[in-house]
Amino acid sequence: MLRATFRGRTLGLEGDGPYPTELLRPWAGKRFNLPCEDDFVRGGGTEAHAYLDASREAWLDHPEYMDFLDPSSPVHGLKLLERELVLHHWEPWLRDVRSAMDVGCGIGRFTTALLDRGMDVIGVDPDLESLRRLLWHASEGPGRLDLRWSTVHRLPDVTVDLAVAAEILCYVPDVLTAMRAIAERLRPGGVVLWSVEARWGWAASQDAPGGGLEAALGGDGVVSLPNHYVRTFDRADVERLVANAGLELLEAVPSHWVTDGPLEDLLGDAISVEELVAIEDRCRTHPVWGPLHRLWLVAARRPASGSW
Repeated sequence: MLRATFRGRTLGLEGDGPYPTELLRPWAGKRFNLPCEDDFVRGGGTEAHAYLDASREAWLDHPEYMDFLDPSSPVHGLKLLERELVLHHWEPWLRDVRSAMDVGCGIGRFTTALLDRGMDVIGVDPDLESLRRLLWHASEGPGRLDLRWSTVHRLPDVTVDLAVAAEILCYVPDVLTAMRAIAERLRPGGVVLWSVEARWGWAASQDAPGGGLEAALGGDGVVSLPNHYVRTFDRADVERLVANAGLELLEAVPSHWVTDGPLEDLLGDAISVEELVAIEDRCRTHPVWGPLHRLWLVAARRPASGSW
């Protein structure tokens, strides 16, 4: 953010980030600009740009759903509950962490939670409007933050204790190169927490794309449709990606994401994260719903020593 500008002048930040969030508060609500660190983000219209193109359109058509950290968003409570579900599973690897990088950070769903824990966080995202909203939200709380308008293929040259890549790698065609890039930024013993769409459950969700029947019934797990691209994973895919990136698998939890899938209309309006965890546990062992989980929640570690 050192070279960030607003109306042609810099924000007045000094030195290398991350920066104390109180220094960012004067820029909350302002549409500042960041230097582009990967020219890919200026493009569009290709399979690789499908997710980014969809984000740009959604900011124009449904900004109230995009900025779900705003308490006035109609999905504010739902998205916070879903975040708590993920953090419930990732909690063992969030303790005693000083530095983190949130790859595909968006508006700060996980970045703000990491900042609340006192971490120094670098947020990387290809969508500039999301990064602006992240600063606006983060400036209200504690921690130290830096933002980069870039992609997983042009990550900052830093070393961190923890990396988060939530629902990002499933939208990147070259997923192994992306994972290796993240792994290279981890200190020895550092952990990457990531989530991706599961092989079969995506098709049972209420927001599954029309025209995806063949991908649901067979194929290689890649759903490639006009204006829609997503790579789905089974457990073997998860294990293979971790191993090929030179990492050690710590945990891979199948999540049915029942708040935002085929069972969502059966839930009550009010539910706690503890109740949600219990429902997911039941789904996991159910003979019908078991294989139809929506996400993988994965933790992997860079080896502490030896060849890598």
